[in-house]
Amino acid sequence: MTAMTGVRPLVLALLDGWGARGERDGNALALARTPIYDRLAATWPTTQLEAAGEAVGLASGKPGHPQAAYATIGAGRPVEPPSARIARAFASDGPNGIAAHPLLREIVSRVRPLGGAVHLIGAVTPSGIAGNQHYMAVLAALLSHEGVKVWVHAVMDGQDTRPQGGIDHLSEFLDDIAGAEHADLGSVLGRAYGFDDGCDPAATATAWRALANAEAPYTEYPTAYLDECYRKGLDDDRVMPALASSFRGIRQDDALLLVNLQPDHGQSLLAALSDPLAAGLAQKSPVLSGVYSLVKLGAPLGNGVASLYDAISFAPGLAATLAAAGLKQLTLTESIAETNLSTFARGGAASLFTGETVLVTDSPAQIERKPDLASASITSELLAALKKGEHDVITAAFANPAVLGRTGNLKATIAAIEAVDKCLGKIAAQIDKRGGTLILCGTYGKAETMLDPETGGPCRRTTASPVPFVMIGGRKDVSLERGTLADVAPTLLHLCGVDAPATMTGRSLAAAQTADRVSA
Repeated sequence: MTAMTGVRPLVLALLDGWGARGERDGNALALARTPIYDRLAATWPTTQLEAAGEAVGLASGKPGHPQAAYATIGAGRPVEPPSARIARAFASDGPNGIAAHPLLREIVSRVRPLGGAVHLIGAVTPSGIAGNQHYMAVLAALLSHEGVKVWVHAVMDGQDTRPQGGIDHLSEFLDDIAGAEHADLGSVLGRAYGFDDGCDPAATATAWRALANAEAPYTEYPTAYLDECYRKGLDDDRVMPALASSFRGIRQDDALLLVNLQPDHGQSLLAALSDPLAAGLAQKSPVLSGVYSLVKLGAPLGNGVASLYDAISFAPGLAATLAAAGLKQLTLTESIAETNLSTFARGGAASLFTGETVLVTDSPAQIERKPDLASASITSELLAALKKGEHDVITAAFANPAVLGRTGNLKATIAAIEAVDKCLGKIAAQIDKRGGTLILCGTYGKAETMLDPETGGPCRRTTASPVPFVMIGGRKDVSLERGTLADVAPTLLHLCGVDAPATMTGRSLAAAQTADRVSA
């Protein structure tokens, strides 16, 4: 395929949380002042892409989220997430079932002879995104049945579920493990305390002190403690660690098992618990029997933690295909969303491809006070790269609408969107000067729905909304058909004159436009 003229430099701006919804109520995108985006979308070919459910490898009707969105974009097709394989294992009683997993048997064989305990750390949530409380209950029961002491550290959700719905989830979970003789609740804590990607180091240290040294308030009634936190205005994800009355910390010969469904969840806390000195905490860890995770963690922790299941993977993807064609590519993102582009979109590739550069800017610690995050720095790097002209394809991810949208803070989310809009203006101006192409593409919905339609309170969940796709450059009178996120990679490859690999089931949304360019 011949490269299209008037395409390069080709810039893909990924807009996390930028969903499409017509209603204005609680719609941060509609309430924000976005003159640049509005003008570009009104002037250039625009369509919408499905970004949830089966279109991104999830069950029908399931909301989109970063792993599913970025994997679909990178692979050019829906990719089965690790959670699907894990669900089959937990539903099976045969040789492929969770009870027969060799690493689970290894944990038992290491811990039981020494009289140690297994500390299960995971989200008590039915969401299936940050975790699954059923998996936690099954693992607690299986280990208890083997005569192993189990301490459960219940991480409360509040983002992919109702902000204060955890009291019901925890009650259900405690009922589920009531028959497990050796399993007890050790602690309860919000996911902001070392479980989410990009957690505040101070919050991670608080969680470490609670679990490692039992330095936290005790509670006889964990559900009553949650109710008390709710009355103070705290959502589930921000519940400070509290300990069950019989818990005394992590001791020598114990083992840790992180029950995660994403490679970036639980990293900070597990790193602190397994090697506190390396994590900047002034204390050595006791000698543990082992450290494990349900899904393989990302670098650098993943190489030293045994996992029961591999993380999402595919090949070849967009980045590998561009590299094989001899094109130079630059990826720009920030630390709070680094995994999206560095891992999910690249199919878990462990090293950079030829001609590929990835630059990651540090995100600020207090995001609600700095809703622009690192968008200005990302834009500066992008503009500098455009001026140098050394890269054929540049991808920049703007996480602001999603990251701030997940806080439930409407005002901060509006400010985040307006900050991104200003960045888009600068990028579009430079692209126009160079006669290239700029693509704006939402990745999954969030900021367009900030109010819960049932409760009227803040909605912090991602959504099943479609996302926009705007192609800037070339002719303005071209109509783009509606598609899915799987069409993004084939579109970029088509614009660059590169054949998409057969594994990409998506189609180019730009076929009609580029045909017109060639014939002109």
